[in-house]
Amino acid sequence: MRDIRPLVAPRSIAVIGASTNAQKSGGVLFHNLVRGGFAGPLYPINPNAAEVMGRKAYASLADVPEHVDLVYIVLPRDHVETAVTQCIAAGARAASIITAGFAEASEAGRVDQERIRAMARGAGLLLGGPNTIGMVNAECGMMGSFVNFPRWETGGVSLFTQTGIFTGALMLGVMSAETQRLPVGKSIDVGNKIDVDELDFLDFVADDPGTSVIGFYIETILRPAAFLARAKQIRGSKPIVMLKPGRTADGARASLAHTGSRESLTDSERDALDAAIAEAGIIRVADEHEFVDTLRTLAYAPRPKGRRVAVATTSGALGVMTTDLVVEAGLTLSTFAPATVARMRTILPDWLPPENPFDFWIGIDVKGPREAHEVGLDAVMADPNTDMVLATLLAPGNADFPEFGALIRRLRKEHDKPIVLAIYGGAARERWIRDIEGAGVPVLRTSREAARALALLAAAAAV
Repeated sequence: MRDIRPLVAPRSIAVIGASTNAQKSGGVLFHNLVRGGFAGPLYPINPNAAEVMGRKAYASLADVPEHVDLVYIVLPRDHVETAVTQCIAAGARAASIITAGFAEASEAGRVDQERIRAMARGAGLLLGGPNTIGMVNAECGMMGSFVNFPRWETGGVSLFTQTGIFTGALMLGVMSAETQRLPVGKSIDVGNKIDVDELDFLDFVADDPGTSVIGFYIETILRPAAFLARAKQIRGSKPIVMLKPGRTADGARASLAHTGSRESLTDSERDALDAAIAEAGIIRVADEHEFVDTLRTLAYAPRPKGRRVAVATTSGALGVMTTDLVVEAGLTLSTFAPATVARMRTILPDWLPPENPFDFWIGIDVKGPREAHEVGLDAVMADPNTDMVLATLLAPGNADFPEFGALIRRLRKEHDKPIVLAIYGGAARERWIRDIEGAGVPVLRTSREAARALALLAAAAAV
Protein backbone atom coordinates (compact mmCIF):
# COMPACT_ATOMS: atom_id res chain seq x y z
CA MET A 1 0.00 0.00 0.00
CA ARG A 2 1.46 3.35 -1.09
CA ASP A 3 1.04 6.54 0.88
CA ILE A 4 -0.42 8.96 -1.69
CA ARG A 5 -1.11 11.78 0.76
CA PRO A 6 1.61 14.02 -0.77
CA LEU A 7 -0.39 13.99 -4.03
CA VAL A 8 -3.98 14.21 -2.78
CA ALA A 9 -3.57 15.93 0.62
CA PRO A 10 -0.29 17.86 0.44
CA ARG A 11 1.16 20.04 3.17
CA SER A 12 3.09 22.27 0.73
CA ILE A 13 2.71 23.03 -2.99
CA ALA A 14 4.89 24.47 -5.75
CA VAL A 15 3.67 25.37 -9.23
CA ILE A 16 6.21 25.16 -12.07
CA GLY A 17 4.77 27.46 -14.68
CA ALA A 18 2.91 29.76 -12.29
CA SER A 19 2.13 32.72 -14.53
CA THR A 20 1.61 36.39 -13.76
CA ASN A 21 -0.94 36.30 -16.61
CA ALA A 22 -4.26 35.45 -14.98
CA GLN A 23 -5.61 34.17 -18.32
CA LYS A 24 -3.04 31.40 -18.72
CA SER A 25 -3.55 27.97 -17.18
CA GLY A 26 -0.58 28.40 -14.83
CA GLY A 27 -1.90 31.75 -13.69
CA VAL A 28 -5.45 30.52 -13.15
CA LEU A 29 -4.30 27.44 -11.23
CA PHE A 30 -2.00 29.38 -8.93
CA HIS A 31 -4.66 32.06 -8.41
CA ASN A 32 -7.15 29.36 -7.41
CA LEU A 33 -4.69 27.88 -4.91
CA VAL A 34 -4.17 31.30 -3.33
CA ARG A 35 -7.86 32.18 -3.32
CA GLY A 36 -8.82 28.73 -2.03
CA GLY A 37 -6.90 29.35 1.17
CA PHE A 38 -4.48 26.45 0.93
CA ALA A 39 -3.38 25.65 4.45
CA GLY A 40 0.35 25.27 3.74
CA PRO A 41 3.16 27.13 1.93
CA LEU A 42 2.68 27.97 -1.77
CA TYR A 43 5.68 28.46 -4.03
CA PRO A 44 5.32 29.89 -7.56
CA ILE A 45 8.15 28.79 -9.85
CA ASN A 46 8.73 31.45 -12.52
CA PRO A 47 12.26 32.57 -13.48
CA ASN A 48 10.90 35.76 -15.08
CA ALA A 49 8.94 37.16 -12.14
CA ALA A 50 9.78 38.43 -8.67
CA GLU A 51 6.36 37.44 -7.33
CA VAL A 52 3.09 35.87 -8.44
CA MET A 53 -0.20 36.76 -6.76
CA GLY A 54 1.72 38.45 -3.94
CA ARG A 55 3.83 35.34 -3.29
CA LYS A 56 7.62 35.36 -3.73
CA ALA A 57 8.54 33.61 -6.98
CA TYR A 58 11.50 31.25 -7.35
CA ALA A 59 13.58 30.72 -10.48
CA SER A 60 13.61 26.96 -10.04
CA LEU A 61 12.35 24.31 -7.67
CA ALA A 62 15.88 23.90 -6.32
CA ASP A 63 15.64 27.43 -4.88
CA VAL A 64 12.60 26.66 -2.74
CA PRO A 65 13.62 26.52 0.96
CA GLU A 66 11.99 23.11 1.66
CA HIS A 67 11.23 19.76 0.09
CA VAL A 68 7.65 20.28 -1.08
CA ASP A 69 4.98 17.61 -1.03
CA LEU A 70 3.35 18.41 -4.38
CA VAL A 71 4.46 20.13 -7.57
CA TYR A 72 2.01 21.14 -10.27
CA ILE A 73 3.66 21.16 -13.70
CA VAL A 74 1.96 23.61 -16.08
CA LEU A 75 4.44 23.84 -18.95
CA PRO A 76 4.55 23.10 -22.69
CA ARG A 77 4.94 19.40 -23.41
CA ASP A 78 8.61 19.58 -24.41
CA HIS A 79 9.56 20.93 -20.96
CA VAL A 80 7.68 18.40 -18.82
CA GLU A 81 10.41 15.78 -18.56
CA THR A 82 12.91 18.42 -17.44
CA ALA A 83 10.42 19.60 -14.82
CA VAL A 84 9.99 16.05 -13.51
CA THR A 85 13.76 15.77 -13.29
CA GLN A 86 13.75 19.00 -11.22
CA CYS A 87 11.14 17.48 -8.89
CA ILE A 88 13.28 14.41 -8.30
CA ALA A 89 16.45 16.45 -7.74
CA ALA A 90 14.68 18.81 -5.32
CA GLY A 91 13.25 15.97 -3.23
CA ALA A 92 9.58 16.62 -4.06
CA ARG A 93 7.22 13.83 -3.05
CA ALA A 94 4.59 14.11 -5.80
CA ALA A 95 3.82 15.90 -9.05
CA SER A 96 0.65 16.53 -11.00
CA ILE A 97 1.36 16.97 -14.71
CA ILE A 98 -1.31 19.24 -16.15
CA THR A 99 0.15 19.23 -19.67
CA ALA A 100 -1.50 17.17 -22.44
CA GLY A 101 0.00 15.58 -25.55
CA PHE A 102 1.25 12.25 -24.25
CA ALA A 103 -0.26 8.75 -24.50
CA GLU A 104 -3.64 10.14 -25.53
CA ALA A 105 -2.09 11.91 -28.52
CA SER A 106 0.34 9.54 -30.25
CA GLU A 107 2.56 6.51 -29.91
CA ALA A 108 5.55 8.85 -29.48
CA GLY A 109 3.68 10.53 -26.64
CA ARG A 110 3.04 7.14 -25.07
CA VAL A 111 6.77 6.34 -25.20
CA ASP A 112 7.60 9.68 -23.56
CA GLN A 113 4.97 9.09 -20.89
CA GLU A 114 6.36 5.64 -20.08
CA ARG A 115 9.88 7.03 -19.81
CA ILE A 116 8.72 9.71 -17.35
CA ARG A 117 6.76 7.13 -15.36
CA ALA A 118 9.79 4.83 -15.06
CA MET A 119 12.02 7.71 -14.07
CA ALA A 120 9.61 8.86 -11.35
CA ARG A 121 8.93 5.34 -10.07
CA GLY A 122 12.63 4.72 -9.71
CA ALA A 123 12.97 7.88 -7.60
CA GLY A 124 9.82 7.30 -5.52
CA LEU A 125 8.03 10.35 -6.95
CA LEU A 126 4.23 9.99 -7.06
CA LEU A 127 2.69 11.18 -10.32
CA GLY A 128 -0.78 12.29 -11.42
CA GLY A 129 -1.68 13.13 -15.00
CA PRO A 130 -0.55 14.02 -17.59
CA ASN A 131 -3.51 15.53 -19.45
CA THR A 132 -5.41 16.62 -16.36
CA ILE A 133 -7.39 19.71 -15.39
CA GLY A 134 -6.04 19.47 -11.85
CA MET A 135 -7.07 18.37 -8.37
CA VAL A 136 -9.24 19.70 -5.56
CA ASN A 137 -9.01 18.88 -1.87
CA ALA A 138 -11.34 21.35 -0.23
CA GLU A 139 -10.44 20.08 3.24
CA CYS A 140 -6.96 21.57 2.99
CA GLY A 141 -7.91 24.41 0.61
CA MET A 142 -6.20 22.87 -2.42
CA MET A 143 -8.21 24.30 -5.34
CA GLY A 144 -5.63 23.04 -7.82
CA SER A 145 -7.68 23.33 -10.99
CA PHE A 146 -7.38 25.76 -13.87
CA VAL A 147 -11.18 26.23 -13.78
CA ASN A 148 -12.43 29.13 -11.67
CA PHE A 149 -15.04 27.97 -9.17
CA PRO A 150 -17.11 30.74 -7.57
CA ARG A 151 -17.69 28.41 -4.62
CA TRP A 152 -17.21 24.79 -3.69
CA GLU A 153 -19.49 22.69 -1.50
CA THR A 154 -17.24 20.53 0.62
CA GLY A 155 -18.41 17.28 2.15
CA GLY A 156 -18.05 13.53 2.32
CA VAL A 157 -17.91 12.67 -1.39
CA SER A 158 -14.42 11.80 -2.69
CA LEU A 159 -13.88 11.51 -6.45
CA PHE A 160 -11.10 9.87 -8.44
CA THR A 161 -11.37 10.54 -12.15
CA GLN A 162 -9.63 10.20 -15.48
CA THR A 163 -11.32 13.27 -16.86
CA GLY A 164 -11.38 16.96 -16.08
CA ILE A 165 -15.15 17.18 -16.31
CA PHE A 166 -15.52 16.51 -12.59
CA THR A 167 -13.01 19.19 -11.64
CA GLY A 168 -14.13 21.27 -14.59
CA ALA A 169 -17.26 22.18 -16.51
CA LEU A 170 -19.78 19.76 -15.00
CA MET A 171 -18.66 20.45 -11.44
CA LEU A 172 -18.65 24.17 -12.20
CA GLY A 173 -22.32 23.91 -13.08
CA VAL A 174 -23.11 21.80 -10.02
CA MET A 175 -21.21 24.06 -7.65
CA SER A 176 -22.60 27.26 -9.18
CA ALA A 177 -26.19 26.18 -8.48
CA GLU A 178 -28.08 27.85 -5.67
CA THR A 179 -29.30 24.51 -4.36
CA GLN A 180 -28.57 20.78 -4.43
CA ARG A 181 -24.83 21.17 -4.80
CA LEU A 182 -22.75 18.02 -4.51
CA PRO A 183 -20.73 17.91 -1.24
CA VAL A 184 -17.27 17.00 -2.58
CA GLY A 185 -14.31 17.08 -0.24
CA LYS A 186 -11.85 15.71 -2.80
CA SER A 187 -11.86 15.57 -6.60
CA ILE A 188 -8.64 14.01 -7.83
CA ASP A 189 -8.24 14.01 -11.61
CA VAL A 190 -5.31 11.93 -12.85
CA GLY A 191 -5.88 12.21 -16.60
CA ASN A 192 -3.86 9.51 -18.35
CA LYS A 193 -3.22 7.78 -15.01
CA ILE A 194 0.53 7.60 -15.49
CA ASP A 195 1.20 6.34 -11.96
CA VAL A 196 -1.25 6.68 -9.08
CA ASP A 197 -4.32 4.59 -9.86
CA GLU A 198 -7.77 3.72 -8.51
CA LEU A 199 -6.46 1.08 -6.09
CA ASP A 200 -4.05 3.58 -4.54
CA PHE A 201 -6.95 6.01 -4.09
CA LEU A 202 -9.24 3.33 -2.67
CA ASP A 203 -6.59 2.47 -0.07
CA PHE A 204 -6.36 6.16 0.83
CA VAL A 205 -10.09 6.88 1.21
CA ALA A 206 -10.71 3.62 3.09
CA ASP A 207 -9.13 5.17 6.19
CA ASP A 208 -9.92 8.81 5.40
CA PRO A 209 -12.32 10.19 8.05
CA GLY A 210 -13.54 12.88 5.64
CA THR A 211 -14.81 10.36 3.08
CA SER A 212 -18.27 8.79 3.34
CA VAL A 213 -19.04 8.14 -0.35
CA ILE A 214 -16.54 7.23 -3.11
CA GLY A 215 -16.95 8.02 -6.79
CA PHE A 216 -14.86 6.79 -9.72
CA TYR A 217 -14.84 7.90 -13.33
CA ILE A 218 -12.31 5.52 -14.82
CA GLU A 219 -11.74 4.24 -18.33
CA THR A 220 -9.54 1.30 -17.32
CA ILE A 221 -8.95 -0.67 -14.14
CA LEU A 222 -5.22 -1.32 -14.01
CA ARG A 223 -5.24 -3.95 -11.25
CA PRO A 224 -8.79 -5.32 -11.37
CA ALA A 225 -8.44 -8.31 -9.02
CA ALA A 226 -6.81 -6.29 -6.23
CA PHE A 227 -9.11 -3.30 -6.80
CA LEU A 228 -12.32 -5.36 -6.64
CA ALA A 229 -11.10 -7.27 -3.58
CA ARG A 230 -10.43 -3.95 -1.80
CA ALA A 231 -13.81 -2.59 -2.87
CA LYS A 232 -15.53 -5.58 -1.21
CA GLN A 233 -13.80 -4.71 2.06
CA ILE A 234 -14.93 -1.07 1.96
CA ARG A 235 -18.37 -1.10 0.32
CA GLY A 236 -20.37 -1.73 3.49
CA SER A 237 -19.18 1.43 5.26
CA LYS A 238 -18.41 3.63 2.24
CA PRO A 239 -20.53 3.03 -0.86
CA ILE A 240 -18.67 3.11 -4.16
CA VAL A 241 -20.17 4.54 -7.35
CA MET A 242 -18.50 3.93 -10.71
CA LEU A 243 -18.98 5.56 -14.08
CA LYS A 244 -16.91 3.48 -16.50
CA PRO A 245 -17.53 4.20 -20.18
CA GLY A 246 -16.04 2.39 -23.17
CA ARG A 247 -18.72 -0.32 -23.08
CA THR A 248 -18.66 -0.59 -26.88
CA ALA A 249 -15.81 -1.03 -29.35
CA ASP A 250 -16.27 2.55 -30.54
CA GLY A 251 -16.34 3.79 -26.94
CA ALA A 252 -13.07 1.96 -26.23
CA ARG A 253 -11.53 3.62 -29.29
CA ALA A 254 -12.69 7.04 -28.04
CA SER A 255 -11.13 6.28 -24.66
CA LEU A 256 -7.76 5.72 -26.32
CA ALA A 257 -7.93 9.24 -27.80
CA HIS A 258 -9.16 10.74 -24.52
CA THR A 259 -6.73 9.41 -21.94
CA GLY A 260 -4.62 6.93 -23.86
CA SER A 261 -6.44 4.11 -22.07
CA ARG A 262 -6.08 0.71 -23.69
CA GLU A 263 -8.40 -1.94 -22.34
CA SER A 264 -8.25 -4.62 -25.02
CA LEU A 265 -11.06 -6.89 -23.84
CA THR A 266 -13.16 -9.31 -25.82
CA ASP A 267 -16.92 -9.16 -25.37
CA SER A 268 -16.82 -12.13 -22.99
CA GLU A 269 -13.97 -10.59 -20.99
CA ARG A 270 -15.86 -7.29 -20.77
CA ASP A 271 -18.97 -9.14 -19.58
CA ALA A 272 -16.91 -10.95 -16.95
CA LEU A 273 -15.43 -7.69 -15.71
CA ASP A 274 -18.87 -6.09 -15.54
CA ALA A 275 -20.14 -9.05 -13.52
CA ALA A 276 -17.15 -8.83 -11.17
CA ILE A 277 -17.77 -5.11 -10.61
CA ALA A 278 -21.39 -5.86 -9.69
CA GLU A 279 -20.38 -8.77 -7.46
CA ALA A 280 -17.97 -6.47 -5.63
CA GLY A 281 -20.93 -4.32 -4.60
CA ILE A 282 -19.93 -1.32 -6.71
CA ILE A 283 -22.86 0.78 -7.91
CA ARG A 284 -22.53 1.19 -11.68
CA VAL A 285 -24.09 4.21 -13.42
CA ALA A 286 -24.46 5.04 -17.09
CA ASP A 287 -23.81 8.76 -17.50
CA GLU A 288 -22.63 11.92 -15.77
CA HIS A 289 -26.05 13.02 -14.53
CA GLU A 290 -26.83 9.67 -12.96
CA PHE A 291 -23.36 9.72 -11.44
CA VAL A 292 -23.97 13.08 -9.74
CA ASP A 293 -27.54 12.20 -8.73
CA THR A 294 -26.44 8.91 -7.16
CA LEU A 295 -23.55 10.49 -5.27
CA ARG A 296 -25.83 13.27 -4.02
CA THR A 297 -28.50 10.82 -2.86
CA LEU A 298 -25.94 8.67 -1.04
CA ALA A 299 -24.40 11.75 0.57
CA TYR A 300 -27.73 13.23 1.66
CA ALA A 301 -30.00 10.34 2.59
CA PRO A 302 -29.84 7.75 5.36
CA ARG A 303 -29.63 4.10 4.34
CA PRO A 304 -33.04 2.39 4.04
CA LYS A 305 -33.82 -0.70 6.06
CA GLY A 306 -35.48 -2.41 3.10
CA ARG A 307 -36.86 -1.96 -0.41
CA ARG A 308 -40.48 -0.97 0.36
CA VAL A 309 -41.44 2.38 -1.14
CA ALA A 310 -44.36 4.71 -0.44
CA VAL A 311 -45.25 6.94 -3.36
CA ALA A 312 -46.80 10.22 -2.22
CA THR A 313 -48.07 12.48 -4.95
CA THR A 314 -50.34 15.37 -5.80
CA SER A 315 -50.81 14.10 -9.35
CA GLY A 316 -52.70 10.94 -10.22
CA ALA A 317 -50.82 10.60 -13.52
CA LEU A 318 -47.45 10.95 -11.83
CA GLY A 319 -48.55 8.42 -9.24
CA VAL A 320 -49.29 5.83 -11.92
CA MET A 321 -46.07 6.51 -13.81
CA THR A 322 -44.00 6.45 -10.65
CA THR A 323 -45.53 3.15 -9.57
CA ASP A 324 -44.33 1.53 -12.79
CA LEU A 325 -40.90 3.07 -12.40
CA VAL A 326 -40.53 1.92 -8.79
CA VAL A 327 -41.45 -1.66 -9.65
CA GLU A 328 -39.28 -1.67 -12.78
CA ALA A 329 -36.36 -0.48 -10.66
CA GLY A 330 -36.64 -3.64 -8.58
CA LEU A 331 -38.35 -2.05 -5.57
CA THR A 332 -41.73 -2.90 -4.06
CA LEU A 333 -44.69 -0.76 -3.03
CA SER A 334 -45.30 -0.75 0.69
CA THR A 335 -48.66 -1.84 2.13
CA PHE A 336 -49.74 0.90 4.52
CA ALA A 337 -50.43 0.02 8.14
CA PRO A 338 -54.00 0.56 9.42
CA ALA A 339 -52.94 3.57 11.50
CA THR A 340 -51.36 5.14 8.41
CA VAL A 341 -54.56 4.64 6.41
CA ALA A 342 -56.64 6.13 9.22
CA ARG A 343 -54.47 9.23 9.26
CA MET A 344 -54.66 9.58 5.48
CA ARG A 345 -58.47 9.46 5.60
CA THR A 346 -58.54 12.70 7.61
CA ILE A 347 -57.61 14.74 4.52
CA LEU A 348 -59.65 12.82 1.95
CA PRO A 349 -63.38 12.72 1.21
CA ASP A 350 -65.23 9.60 2.36
CA TRP A 351 -65.56 8.18 -1.16
CA LEU A 352 -61.79 8.12 -1.81
CA PRO A 353 -59.91 5.30 -0.03
CA PRO A 354 -56.15 5.81 0.54
CA GLU A 355 -53.86 3.59 -1.50
CA ASN A 356 -50.22 3.37 -2.51
CA PRO A 357 -49.51 5.49 -4.54
CA PHE A 358 -51.10 7.99 -2.19
CA ASP A 359 -52.58 10.83 -4.24
CA PHE A 360 -53.61 13.59 -1.83
CA TRP A 361 -54.27 16.39 -4.33
CA ILE A 362 -57.94 16.47 -3.43
CA GLY A 363 -56.88 16.98 0.18
CA ILE A 364 -55.66 20.43 -0.86
CA ASP A 365 -59.28 21.34 -1.66
CA VAL A 366 -60.61 19.63 1.46
CA LYS A 367 -58.08 20.86 4.05
CA GLY A 368 -55.88 23.41 2.28
CA PRO A 369 -52.31 22.99 0.97
CA ARG A 370 -50.45 23.15 4.26
CA GLU A 371 -52.52 20.56 6.14
CA ALA A 372 -52.80 18.27 3.11
CA HIS A 373 -49.04 18.15 2.64
CA GLU A 374 -48.35 17.93 6.36
CA VAL A 375 -50.71 15.03 6.98
CA GLY A 376 -50.00 13.27 3.69
CA LEU A 377 -46.22 13.36 3.88
CA ASP A 378 -46.07 12.76 7.63
CA ALA A 379 -48.28 9.70 7.25
CA VAL A 380 -46.07 8.01 4.68
CA MET A 381 -42.86 8.92 6.48
CA ALA A 382 -44.19 7.51 9.77
CA ASP A 383 -45.62 4.34 8.21
CA PRO A 384 -43.92 1.31 9.80
CA ASN A 385 -44.25 -0.71 6.58
CA THR A 386 -42.39 1.87 4.50
CA ASP A 387 -38.61 1.98 4.09
CA MET A 388 -38.36 4.86 1.60
CA VAL A 389 -40.57 7.67 0.31
CA LEU A 390 -40.73 9.01 -3.22
CA ALA A 391 -42.79 12.20 -3.37
CA THR A 392 -43.82 13.65 -6.74
CA LEU A 393 -45.32 17.04 -5.96
CA LEU A 394 -46.97 19.75 -8.02
CA ALA A 395 -46.25 23.35 -7.07
CA PRO A 396 -48.79 25.61 -8.77
CA GLY A 397 -50.11 28.61 -6.86
CA ASN A 398 -53.08 26.82 -5.29
CA ALA A 399 -50.76 24.12 -3.85
CA ASP A 400 -48.23 26.59 -2.47
CA PHE A 401 -47.76 27.34 1.21
CA PRO A 402 -44.91 29.13 2.98
CA GLU A 403 -44.19 26.39 5.52
CA PHE A 404 -43.14 23.77 2.96
CA GLY A 405 -39.42 23.99 3.82
CA ALA A 406 -40.04 23.77 7.55
CA LEU A 407 -42.28 20.73 7.02
CA ILE A 408 -39.72 18.79 5.01
CA ARG A 409 -36.96 19.67 7.46
CA ARG A 410 -39.06 18.41 10.36
CA LEU A 411 -39.96 15.17 8.59
CA ARG A 412 -36.35 14.51 7.67
CA LYS A 413 -35.28 15.12 11.27
CA GLU A 414 -38.00 13.03 12.91
CA HIS A 415 -37.93 9.98 10.63
CA ASP A 416 -34.79 7.99 9.97
CA LYS A 417 -35.67 7.01 6.43
CA PRO A 418 -34.86 8.51 3.03
CA ILE A 419 -37.25 10.76 1.16
CA VAL A 420 -36.55 11.80 -2.43
CA LEU A 421 -38.53 14.55 -4.13
CA ALA A 422 -39.45 15.30 -7.73
CA ILE A 423 -41.15 18.70 -7.80
CA TYR A 424 -42.96 20.15 -10.81
CA GLY A 425 -43.92 23.81 -11.19
CA GLY A 426 -42.58 27.33 -11.49
CA ALA A 427 -41.70 29.98 -8.93
CA ALA A 428 -43.08 28.03 -5.98
CA ARG A 429 -41.01 25.01 -6.98
CA GLU A 430 -37.82 27.05 -6.91
CA ARG A 431 -38.66 28.48 -3.49
CA TRP A 432 -39.52 25.06 -2.09
CA ILE A 433 -36.14 23.70 -3.21
CA ARG A 434 -34.34 26.72 -1.76
CA ASP A 435 -36.18 26.33 1.54
CA ILE A 436 -35.02 22.73 2.02
CA GLU A 437 -31.38 23.42 1.13
CA GLY A 438 -29.14 21.72 3.68
CA ALA A 439 -31.90 19.44 4.96
CA GLY A 440 -30.43 16.30 3.43
CA VAL A 441 -33.25 15.75 0.94
CA PRO A 442 -32.29 15.13 -2.69
CA VAL A 443 -34.48 16.69 -5.37
CA LEU A 444 -34.36 14.87 -8.70
CA ARG A 445 -35.55 16.21 -12.04
CA THR A 446 -38.04 13.44 -12.84
CA SER A 447 -39.80 10.55 -11.18
CA ARG A 448 -37.71 8.14 -13.27
CA GLU A 449 -34.50 9.58 -11.83
CA ALA A 450 -35.99 9.53 -8.33
CA ALA A 451 -36.97 5.85 -8.60
CA ARG A 452 -33.52 4.96 -9.92
CA ALA A 453 -31.86 6.88 -7.07
CA LEU A 454 -33.88 4.99 -4.46
CA ALA A 455 -33.02 1.66 -6.11
CA LEU A 456 -29.31 2.48 -5.96
CA LEU A 457 -29.68 3.65 -2.37
CA ALA A 458 -31.28 0.32 -1.48
CA ALA A 459 -28.49 -1.51 -3.30
CA ALA A 460 -25.88 0.38 -1.28
CA ALA A 461 -27.65 -0.50 1.96
CA ALA A 462 -27.87 -4.19 1.07
CA VAL A 463 -24.12 -4.89 0.76
